Amino acid sequence: EEERRSGIVPLGCPLDTHMFPLLPRFALLALAMCRTASAHRPSGVHHSGAAYEWIGVFATNALSHTWSAQKVGGAYADPAMKLVLIETALPTEASMEKLQDLASDLMKGECPNRLAGYALRGTTAGVCYTLQFDAGLDDSLFTIDTTGVAGLVIAGEHGPTEFERDRHYLYDSSGTDIEPIAEGGDADHDISFGSHSFNMALLLSLFAGLATAVGGLVVYLPESLHGGREATLACALAASGGVMLYISFVDIFAEAQEAIEDAGYERGEAHSLTALSFFLGVALCVALDKLVHHLYHRAGAVELTEHLPSLQERPMHQLQPDEGGGAAA
Repeated sequence: EEERRSGIVPLGCPLDTHMFPLLPRFALLALAMCRTASAHRPSGVHHSGAAYEWIGVFATNALSHTWSAQKVGGAYADPAMKLVLIETALPTEASMEKLQDLASDLMKGECPNRLAGYALRGTTAGVCYTLQFDAGLDDSLFTIDTTGVAGLVIAGEHGPTEFERDRHYLYDSSGTDIEPIAEGGDADHDISFGSHSFNMALLLSLFAGLATAVGGLVVYLPESLHGGREATLACALAASGGVMLYISFVDIFAEAQEAIEDAGYERGEAHSLTALSFFLGVALCVALDKLVHHLYHRAGAVELTEHLPSLQERPMHQLQPDEGGGAAA
């Protein structure tokens, strides 16, 4: 209404373009949803071009551990397998992700052969071995020296479960199975064309695209069905705001705090940093909203000013209102 009274209205644009300053909010919503999708990608997906098929991170509390490979169905899944050992002081998923590229590079390099019974030892720089399984034994065992080591990132040329018959692939000196704190690779998650995971991902993407199309068609329905265009847009904005708030608080906030904790901060510090970053993001969104709104009005004022000279040059009788209330042509 202020725009109508002041006459500062962008020429050639509809009056309800107050929706334009909301574009940054929609952009943030799309960014948040993309971030959530990437955060929930299957753990089996690894970096394109990685030399390993599987990678995991383990806490190593004992002086030594045993890597086990067993025959399944009377034969090993493969007569040999490359194995990378990288020592880490912080056995977390974040540490594993940071070391993925190193593990891949090591596996692409020289990996000396090691026969069953050989003692292995990792380093912080990483070591790659080629484990040679003994065809005359049902089980090929390799001792890993973990004296003074808090954790190990282990990457395998094959998934370790391919070599499991009745014994876990990693256990400590007391015989206790050691499970990974986090793992990745595609040993347990086949995402090849035609696989169940691939088909499910394709189906979900199709539904997401259809949902966008159906949502856009709602605007073109008769007003009797959706209560008018303005009401529909208002409800859509409210729903979008709810999605954005839900993703921010339930998913992204908790994930960000966990990542900060993994970086070495205490829980209280991580919570404070996450909250501060969240409100900084809110402030940034408000600033963008104000900036776009300001530029929008400024552009409208400039365009109106450019047309004023042509209006002033017209004879006054052409600017007098006609009987219908409009200006004479």
